[in-house]
Amino acid sequence: MISFWVPGVPIPKGSAKGFYIPSLDRVVITQDNKKRQKPWASMISSVARELFPKPLIGPVMISIAFKMPRPKAHYRSVKKAQILRDDAPKYHTIKPDSDKLTRCVFDALTNIAWMDDQQVSVIAHVSKVYGDRPGALVRVCEIKEEF
Repeated sequence: MISFWVPGVPIPKGSAKGFYIPSLDRVVITQDNKKRQKPWASMISSVARELFPKPLIGPVMISIAFKMPRPKAHYRSVKKAQILRDDAPKYHTIKPDSDKLTRCVFDALTNIAWMDDQQVSVIAHVSKVYGDRPGALVRVCEIKEEF
């Protein structure tokens, strides 16, 4: 199993939108979140590139734990601004969605951890929680035997 930490605020993969261009007689596909998503995906790729000498060939299992930054409202008043409120939630239940965060990781690991994200046969764990240090803990392993 290869584990690595990617520091930074996790950014989701954007929604794809297609536009027909009559003069070219073709459809152009764009991502609505490309500018924000690209630096995060590059960070994932950069960290992973150091750990994977070559892409895995067989079926792959992945686990991802996203740590999202806490808003100021989760902390106490000015005098105790570093202390969490008693009612501060653990789980991140607002946007971005877990599946879009995961899609960004999958695309960033293509041709680095695996040849194609269709090799991901088991998603063992995906979580989205608040943390003091935003980022993502990613664990990837090749599946060697049937279970």
